[in-house]
Amino acid sequence: MSIRQMKRREFLKVSATALVGAVATACGAAPTAAPQVIKETQIVKEVVKETQVVKETVKETQVVQVTVEVPKGFTEPPMLEERVKAGKLPPITDRLPENPFVVGGREAIGVYGGEIRMSHFDPIWMVSNYDLNSERLLQYSDADYRTIYANVLESYEVTPDGKEWTFYMRKGLKWSDGTPMTTEDVRFWWEDWQLNTEIQSAPGWQFRFGGEPMKVDILNDFTYKFTFAVPFGNFAAHMTRWHSNSGGPIYPSHFLKKFHPKYADPAELEQAVKDANVEGWVNLFNNWSGWGVGSWQGPTFGSLSAKDYPQINAWIIVDNPSDGLYLWERNPYYFKVDLAGNQLPYIDTLRYDYVANLEANKLKITQAELDIVGMHDVTIADYPFYKENEANSNYMVADMSSCMSDRYVFFPQHYVADADGNPDEGWNDLIQNHPEFMQALSIAIDRDEINESKFYGLALAGQICPHPTSKYYKPKYGSAWATYDPAKAEELLDSIGCKKGPDGKRVRPDGKPLKILIEHAGPRVGPSCAEISEMITTYWNAIGIEATSKEIQESLYGERMNTHQVYCGVWHADRCTDMLLHIQPQWFIPTADAAQGTCCSAWTQWYQAADKTAEGLIEPPQWIKDLYEYFAQMTSVVSEDERVMWGQKIFDFLAERPLEIGIIQSCPAPLLFNKNMRNLPRPGAPIGWDTYGLSTYHPEAFYYEGGVRA
Repeated sequence: MSIRQMKRREFLKVSATALVGAVATACGAAPTAAPQVIKETQIVKEVVKETQVVKETVKETQVVQVTVEVPKGFTEPPMLEERVKAGKLPPITDRLPENPFVVGGREAIGVYGGEIRMSHFDPIWMVSNYDLNSERLLQYSDADYRTIYANVLESYEVTPDGKEWTFYMRKGLKWSDGTPMTTEDVRFWWEDWQLNTEIQSAPGWQFRFGGEPMKVDILNDFTYKFTFAVPFGNFAAHMTRWHSNSGGPIYPSHFLKKFHPKYADPAELEQAVKDANVEGWVNLFNNWSGWGVGSWQGPTFGSLSAKDYPQINAWIIVDNPSDGLYLWERNPYYFKVDLAGNQLPYIDTLRYDYVANLEANKLKITQAELDIVGMHDVTIADYPFYKENEANSNYMVADMSSCMSDRYVFFPQHYVADADGNPDEGWNDLIQNHPEFMQALSIAIDRDEINESKFYGLALAGQICPHPTSKYYKPKYGSAWATYDPAKAEELLDSIGCKKGPDGKRVRPDGKPLKILIEHAGPRVGPSCAEISEMITTYWNAIGIEATSKEIQESLYGERMNTHQVYCGVWHADRCTDMLLHIQPQWFIPTADAAQGTCCSAWTQWYQAADKTAEGLIEPPQWIKDLYEYFAQMTSVVSEDERVMWGQKIFDFLAERPLEIGIIQSCPAPLLFNKNMRNLPRPGAPIGWDTYGLSTYHPEAFYYEGGVRA
């Protein structure tokens, strides 16, 4: 059988066997002996159900959580023993919090040692590696992907009305430089940053939900409370997205105070600004308080670099010996242990190498130079390549379900202007006031052909919608305006005045040529982005639209999206599962990420603005405001059933009036793992931005059988 003829069921069988077989061999080691299987941490029942969507049986996992106790003693990682003996590092009992997080539910107790090698496609941004270094305040369980538990935090409480949220920190938890984490890190973030209008005009919308900034009470060194003006029943879900240097509300205040005039020595701060070659202390502060500094991005500002930024992740940057090469090692103050009391992570070091393009990455794969090839860097389109080289290389092909790359979505912009800010009135009127235009663009695409030619028939083709496993999903959402019907598309275009001329090219109702340039950021969006974008232009040209595509740098793409100059953008449709759909619906309605996607960057900017009357903002029409109100209700209500009901109002609307154009509903994600790696995600597990990549699966508990890679 050729690869092109391989059916979905056979693909899953091949991939699952490789991964399950590898994990099964991990049974039977204390960290210095043979692995010991832990069976008491969760009870899993698999229920077979028929689904009309994919027309095959699927297994739904139901999980009963079991509480685990903190081990009575702790084991020092061998890599750190000499430092402790030399007095360069406190003993493990002084480095762990009073109540460390206990990682259970894995296949086995691991063994220490080894290095993970990964690659990334930008000299500074490590977009396929952040998921190993993203410890969030709260987190979704990888047992059911719906249960929220305290992670960095020890626990939390909420009043029945959803207004007051009290959070308890882990006493004794320390940053990677040994400084204790306390509520001072919260107070500084709120009072000296979020409420400082020199730094930003207003706190993020979550912190002013209800129309005014939340009230922050610091109750003691390890307890703080947030009070909202209105019920915020879904706030815990938002907390699953934030970690110690991304979003809030905990940042290393002792480090950031160096760049804040309220705390820093004026002369030293002035010198730091000069050394960093930035204009003013605000720019320097914003650089150091930026998204993912030290975990997702590794910049250097003046005399300091990302390795100086305190972390709470399992690994920390220790060197940047050349452009794009980052070396990491275990964080001595990491706050997690396994069921036997061994401080995690098991694996000692990480190596992240910059590669210039996909072909260079494939060479590293075939030469056995990578131990994990992550979600940004794999595609079903390259499945034959992965399988052909698997037997003679160091990796195995995993079977996971993508909620990120390969889920391409096209965003015809509902407001476009030129470089001087002058709106394209004819285009804007066409796309905003004639739903038939978006309907025609969608049904002109042969999704089945794309599925067969690029995904070997392994994807579930359809419109952008909630993932088929989501509580929000209805079959009609995936099929809405997704059936290939070019004749109907032409009829719709004719009906709204987009007539064909003698040359077969269509014009807009205002008489101008109907042209669409698809702009995208290539591999940053997904490995097959350029090819699929080109296929879309072919379909649109076939119905008389003059369509072209162009790959540009992500920075330029973001700049053009933010200034409304893009006619059609492209991104990947993550935020589609019950972990993320209900708090970040921006691919469906324009609430965020104007620089990447959404149907309208201009409306996104209006939505996010604290002052919606500010000059330059573009106010959306009432039907968009109605969708915003549905989302506000989703955010406010405490009841999960009510939240789903309000969310489905959004998707019911989109099923009739699509605002964006998806290609597939779901597809496999063939991540690559070293053949000796254990404690990996189970087959079929979702992977993408929704899961924060691999971080949901406790990569700190990954280990190599015998302590060495294949």
